[in-house]
Amino acid sequence: MPHSIFAERETQFLQEELKARAGYNRLAIIRVAWFVGAAFLLYFLIDRGQTGLAIGVGLLGIAGFLVLLKRHQAVQRRRDRARWLAFINRDETARLERKFLRPETGLEFADPGHPYAGDLDIFGNHSLFRLLNRTYTYEGSRKLANYLLSPVPISEVVLRQDAVAELKPLLDWRQELAALAYLNPTVGEAPDELKTWATKPADPLPGYFTIIRWLFPAITLTLVVFWFAGTLPGWAVTISLLFHVLLLGQISERAKNVSEQTFAMSQTLKTYRDLLKHLENPRFTSAILHRLQEITSLHSRSASDAIGKLSGLVENLNFRRNPYFFLLIGIFTLWDIHYLQALDRWKKTYGPHLNDWLDALAEAEALTSLAGLAYAHPEYAVPEFTDDTMQLDAQQARHPMLMANKGVANSLEINGNGQTILITGSNMSGKSTFLRTIGTNVVLALAGSVVAAEKLLCSPVQVFTSMRTQDSLEENTSSFYAELKRLKALIDRTRQSTNWPVLYFLDEILKGTNSADRHRGARALILQLHETSASGFVSTHDVELGDLAATHPFVHNYSFNSDVIDGKLHFDYQLRTGVCRSFNASQLMESIGIQMHKFQEN
Repeated sequence: MPHSIFAERETQFLQEELKARAGYNRLAIIRVAWFVGAAFLLYFLIDRGQTGLAIGVGLLGIAGFLVLLKRHQAVQRRRDRARWLAFINRDETARLERKFLRPETGLEFADPGHPYAGDLDIFGNHSLFRLLNRTYTYEGSRKLANYLLSPVPISEVVLRQDAVAELKPLLDWRQELAALAYLNPTVGEAPDELKTWATKPADPLPGYFTIIRWLFPAITLTLVVFWFAGTLPGWAVTISLLFHVLLLGQISERAKNVSEQTFAMSQTLKTYRDLLKHLENPRFTSAILHRLQEITSLHSRSASDAIGKLSGLVENLNFRRNPYFFLLIGIFTLWDIHYLQALDRWKKTYGPHLNDWLDALAEAEALTSLAGLAYAHPEYAVPEFTDDTMQLDAQQARHPMLMANKGVANSLEINGNGQTILITGSNMSGKSTFLRTIGTNVVLALAGSVVAAEKLLCSPVQVFTSMRTQDSLEENTSSFYAELKRLKALIDRTRQSTNWPVLYFLDEILKGTNSADRHRGARALILQLHETSASGFVSTHDVELGDLAATHPFVHNYSFNSDVIDGKLHFDYQLRTGVCRSFNASQLMESIGIQMHKFQEN
């Protein structure tokens, strides 16, 4: 079972972390001992006039220290990787209990005017995005949000399902991708400046700079040699270096701008390199994953190699930010010219591909998010699709945000356009949750995900909801008028020319007005929607609306009921056919202290 697998893996990686941490601490002590020992030996030899041997010991000390430093960094990376893998599995275990350790809620992608995102909790603290999200780059998070917000043709959804099926058993590969991203959290930041720099047309330096960048340092080096030999005065070297300063002054503003655009991403580029390399390695067979690998493969160099080269160029350019380096090396070597020209060559060769590479990586992350849900919930069904007119068949569907032992499964079918499922029921009986259950599972299905049901057959639809309309002080809008605006948006959407009919979910329809107006308005809306291709769900306390089914066969009555057992309300949350005849408002009011019977009118 996934729960035990995640727990075992967390324990395994915690043990690996402890082992790596011990090695890390041990190497830290060895580095200090090596440095102190080399320094003491160097002092001892110099003190006894052993200059030649001292130079050899000094060089050996530096080389040994660098080797130890590199080894130390490798062990640190192994320690951090194990720690993050342990966290990733702990996070997976928490998700099974619908608890979330990661802070991302996706609210930055929320749109208040979206047809269903607000009502179906696509984003937020307890949201579908948070349940699914196993992305780590900003572009990956945005891609996953787009999956949930913008349904695509069913042919593309089926391709996503194939990719999810291939990724689902690759637990090691998926978690390694996550761990690589965790090693540098800046990948979660938007790469806008990098993309702006890469896509902006190159403005190459004048051609003579290509010769000058080598000629002037060679001349200056020759002058330095003659100066040391005593055949030239020092002012000759000074004048030569002044020419270097004048040349660098011509491009200093440009070098500064490029440095500022790329400095923040210099470490992130290394992580992009590692992530892309991880994506390039397997031999995927599903169409989408194969396409993503083709995007990241060029004839001469892979995307990971190209990004790795850019990382090195950016890192080297930004040495100029160190004033000591710039004064001692940057001016003498014309450092800025070398790396601006190298970056221009990179931009000309690879710049047009950068957006495609980042988008390919983002899509791979979004697909691993869907695969993560499928792996964690093997009981979830893979949706099926039909090109027929409006059809929805949900069997034993549960709300995916509820744990399996807390949610009650229900089944329902819709066949044909212009159908209305009218759901009546008492307060707190489960009407709203059921609407969200169906709506959320349809959104998951259209994203390419598995669904919390034993079976879900669906035709392509546009989901639209009106469930949480609120007043707005800023717009001077009452909650009732806000609902009317929402219903108008629904009517407008049904009139738009599209091959996809609307599947609507209307909760407690027209609750902000009196019962007579509510009945007339709801009745008129249902009849009007029947004249379109839209079908959907309407929940209401107005049991008289159920009478429509007697004369209008496109209206289908279902209900949730409650019972009073031993003086207490009992809900079974089971959907039944027919109109609800048991309501509990009086019992609920009495339960909070309102004495209904004592003050009831005669």
